[in-house]
Amino acid sequence: MKAEPYRMCASAVTLLVLLCLFPSEGLAGTFPDAHDPPTAGWTGPVFKLSQDYPSTAPTTGPKPWKSFSFKTQPKQYINSVLTYCLAGNVEHDFELEKNTVRKWYHAPWMHSTVNGREFVHGLTRERGSRPRELHPNQTSSFQNWAVGMYNARGGYTIGRVWRDPNSPDATAAHFSDGTVAFKLLFTDATVAEVPYLHDGFEWQAHVTSTSSTTRSIRTVRLLQVDVAVRDTRATGTGWVFGTFVYDGDTPGATPLDRLVPVGLMWGNDPSVTAATAGPSVRLSQTWINPDVGPPQHLGRAGRLNGPVDNPKSSCMSCHMTAEYKAVSDMIPPTNATTAATMRWFRNIGATTPFDTGQQALGYSLQLSAGIQRFVAAHPTAIVKAAASARRPARRIATVRRGEP
Repeated sequence: MKAEPYRMCASAVTLLVLLCLFPSEGLAGTFPDAHDPPTAGWTGPVFKLSQDYPSTAPTTGPKPWKSFSFKTQPKQYINSVLTYCLAGNVEHDFELEKNTVRKWYHAPWMHSTVNGREFVHGLTRERGSRPRELHPNQTSSFQNWAVGMYNARGGYTIGRVWRDPNSPDATAAHFSDGTVAFKLLFTDATVAEVPYLHDGFEWQAHVTSTSSTTRSIRTVRLLQVDVAVRDTRATGTGWVFGTFVYDGDTPGATPLDRLVPVGLMWGNDPSVTAATAGPSVRLSQTWINPDVGPPQHLGRAGRLNGPVDNPKSSCMSCHMTAEYKAVSDMIPPTNATTAATMRWFRNIGATTPFDTGQQALGYSLQLSAGIQRFVAAHPTAIVKAAASARRPARRIATVRRGEP
């Protein structure tokens, strides 16, 4: 009788030791950094997930873009946002924990799946580029990889959603005015096929190639930068989205000085139903930079899109599908009628779900993808959401902006 308590105690001690050595994902409120650990012999940088999310709402801080109207001063607006995003990050090669100007954060659970974060810079696989999408000289298909970041206001919301790392709260996805997100998008395209990438910003990353599913250290080049601002002046949607493209032929002391605005959008122009832009089409909620140099494919009817993005959609129409559960795809179905297609080009508020009865995620595709990946890994986990969103979804989105 005396031995039994001892055996139980020993088992408890053993369990405690095992938990300390091999903690389960999210057990202590921490999230994995990358899909794979650094390879043997790697001596370069190693990605660290910025996840010390603010526990209280941060103060407003500077909002330089508020000095400009996105409707009448779009170039000044978007350039002020880019300057805000780069401050303190460029000097430290976007290792967020080293930024002394302001705090930035990553969204968790982007490490999961074969497209998950690589260990050098935290890049996740994006939609690939087909021949001639990036340049008329392009004859090959190329892969694109990206990493996204949120300022303190965005980090606060992400922290509220993931306060319980074993049970995310989708109802907490309410980004306040002043939230800023930006994303660096890299390509493995060659300068020979995409000439304007010359003299660019390059990283080494642990990624796959188009012809292989095995990851290795490869060179990727900065192609596109996306920015998003929660701005209550955008009354129809609550967000302003912008895109830059790298242009090696633009004067600039450094590669990041050679980023050129593609455009800015604050609405989806719901009244413009044409599939392609023409002389009679005039977008009133999108500005496209007439001086952008590199060849671009824009979105439907000339709406804003970056070179990596799907030309059937637009920046805003993709992000407005962010919800739990993800019932609809990010782009309209092939051969859909005009009426069905225009469902993707409505103007809906930041707290309004794309599909009735689901839980809106504030236009954040990283929250949407992260929660879906978490649920895929933990099928019995509880996600706090609207009542109907907790029921089985009709189908799960298969075409996401953050995945091929």
